[in-house]
Amino acid sequence: MSFIKSILGIDKPVLGVDIGTASIKLAEIGKIDGKITLKNYGILSTEGYLTRFNEAFQTSSLKLSLEGAASYIKFLIKKSNIAAKTVIASVPSFLSFSTLVEVPQMSNSELKKFVANQAAQYIPMPLELVTMDWIKVGERKDETGSLKDQLLLISIPNEQVEVYKKIFEHAGLKLESVELEGMSSARALSLKIKEPSIIIDIGSRSTSFSVVQSGFLKFSGQTDFSGGSLTKSISNGLNINQKRAEDLKKQRGLSGFGGEHELSTLMQPMLDVIINEAKRVVFNYEKNYGEKVESVILSGGGANLIGIEEYLNKNFGLPTKKADSFSEISYPEILKPIARDTGPLLSVAIGLGMKNFI
Repeated sequence: MSFIKSILGIDKPVLGVDIGTASIKLAEIGKIDGKITLKNYGILSTEGYLTRFNEAFQTSSLKLSLEGAASYIKFLIKKSNIAAKTVIASVPSFLSFSTLVEVPQMSNSELKKFVANQAAQYIPMPLELVTMDWIKVGERKDETGSLKDQLLLISIPNEQVEVYKKIFEHAGLKLESVELEGMSSARALSLKIKEPSIIIDIGSRSTSFSVVQSGFLKFSGQTDFSGGSLTKSISNGLNINQKRAEDLKKQRGLSGFGGEHELSTLMQPMLDVIINEAKRVVFNYEKNYGEKVESVILSGGGANLIGIEEYLNKNFGLPTKKADSFSEISYPEILKPIARDTGPLLSVAIGLGMKNFI
């Protein structure tokens, strides 16, 4: 069975699981009265990563705390009253590889042969060491007027898939499939967006960039500059510990007032690096595929930094908005007051849970 393609039936509730470096997010998705519905969710965060690297749930060195992650997931499922036992899990961009390939239009059987014969030149690891798949994400006319299919070629190290299988086994769950986190957030955030947009997902230890359109991931990138970088810049600049710096960042953000007016000055250089990396991804996409990126969607915990939407609107040069991962699903009335701040955190988990229902 492919662990990239899911085989679940559409009537079966699904648990989307997003394991980040400093948090685990769960979203139980099902269908109620014909509508895709968020039944339950859970978010568990740790701030230990600020001072102790081994308290990160996973790192770019392919290490993931198996027993620790499984116990946290079990705890979160119990506290969130989640019943689903089948899981679709995300793989972060730094643990996977994807590339957009344009090929002349051909039948599905010909496409399968093409990918099988040509994949080795695109995948940076021996094919026997990865789980590989592809998906058609669009088409366009090239400069000669010929119609080309756009394929997203995906590979995930087998080692990573095995670790995920063991984590969910230990948690009493069944892993049905895995997918790139950018594919999940594209599904949750861009189903109705007809022009290419870039999702900037600012996490604790890395920031990912996903060019998305009509629910599909089309191009991606990643940088190690992140929310943690902003915290560290405050810690160093004010000579305070990172826990205090994290608290100040969340309380004051870029608003800058009172005795903490210098916070925005300390964070702006790091934000500018993230913006420049995002611009580089946009430039490469537009150069290679001849389509303009029209807007920015802010996701991840960094999307809740006070003032960040306004800052990107001014300094990126594209309309910017915070991710609303509840826009395509039904959800409990009790969530409405917190939806704006919770939405960016659950984008990946909700997108995973939606996979079998659209």
